[in-house]
Amino acid sequence: MGEFTRSDPALALEAMLAESVGGFDPQRAAEALGDVKVVRGFIDRYEALVTIRCGQLHERGESAPAADLHTRNSGVSANEARRRERRAKALANAPAVAAALADGTIGAEHADALANATIRLTDNVKAALFDLDDGVAADATRMTPEEFAKNCRDTIRLLERDAGVERAEQQRRETRLTKKIDHDGMYLVNARLHPELGSAVFNALDAETAALVKAGGDRSVDRSQVAAEALGNLVTGGHRAARPTEAEIRIHVDQQTADTGKLHRHSICELDDGTPIPPASVIRLMCSGVIVPIIVGADGVVLNVGRDQRIANRAQRRALRAMYRTCAFHGCDMAFNRCEIHHIRPWDLAGPTDLDNLIPACSRHHHLIHEGGWKLHLAPGRTLTIRQPDDQVYATVPIQIRPSEKVAHRRRRQTGHQTSRALAS
Repeated sequence: MGEFTRSDPALALEAMLAESVGGFDPQRAAEALGDVKVVRGFIDRYEALVTIRCGQLHERGESAPAADLHTRNSGVSANEARRRERRAKALANAPAVAAALADGTIGAEHADALANATIRLTDNVKAALFDLDDGVAADATRMTPEEFAKNCRDTIRLLERDAGVERAEQQRRETRLTKKIDHDGMYLVNARLHPELGSAVFNALDAETAALVKAGGDRSVDRSQVAAEALGNLVTGGHRAARPTEAEIRIHVDQQTADTGKLHRHSICELDDGTPIPPASVIRLMCSGVIVPIIVGADGVVLNVGRDQRIANRAQRRALRAMYRTCAFHGCDMAFNRCEIHHIRPWDLAGPTDLDNLIPACSRHHHLIHEGGWKLHLAPGRTLTIRQPDDQVYATVPIQIRPSEKVAHRRRRQTGHQTSRALAS
């Protein structure tokens, strides 16, 4: 935010009440958002303290449950009330995180990420995580809520003695699919799928959906409606020529974790959508799958294709996915698989289709760059500098995942092939 952003919520609120928004210039508008963050953080922290007190009163039989009080007095849904109750409980065990929220250093989404990460943890693991309160708070202040949520999950995996094996088994036990016919004759489907199954199902579904959208030629179509048709095709065998003949699970893992089967501080061990899985599951999948390097290696896959083609090829998209989970634009959480590949130096101005000229950009930010006049510069090491149309630096963004930490993209197909241990160089 602006350099003059107030850290005192009373001063920030006073400024908000005294000024007319209609007279803000760009700098003051940015400052004002910082003021809002400070005031909101104070309110969220105060609300958490009140929620904790409500819980204490309920335990003494003097009040209704905290969530019920939120529903009645805060004007929120039951789901939101339960979320606020979970947030309060997490903050009660993490005073450093609570303090960071109170002074506006982090937002409520950071606190919610911590609360969500602790759901269904054993008491020992939860206590070990909260013992790291100062470090957790420091991580939150330098991360987006999405990055912080993943950081919490990674930390928890290191604290779990079995590296998440028991949790993975619990997820399998909780896998369910139910259906019913609604009052208007529509079928309702509800599913909870363990990560491996979910990845296989949705990779196939995404591919079929994309094929139907492309065949229809209308990019503005309601993708959720097309996805329903795609599911029907996959299940019933419709459009069999385009139907996948094998499910696919894509895994990202660093070489040390793959070789040792043990997590370390900078382990990468997750499905393509960022869902963590235990190293033991990776090793099992490697024993029955095909390993495909994503970086140029002994197999001779060419990632830099220069001016020979405009569209990033499959190998390049894999390499970019190994370095980015989301849109590269500062603070954007749009998943990589929903992004377009942008040329930093435009193709029309002789920009090559090479990795050092490509980043993932969601549709909104891609439009902002091309039609909005925003400028990007990608330095060696993939630090991205984003400039506003007036040439003022908006943000400097380091690479999301250092290439040295994420080595290979492993693909498991349900064909029973022998594993080929061809790690990327």
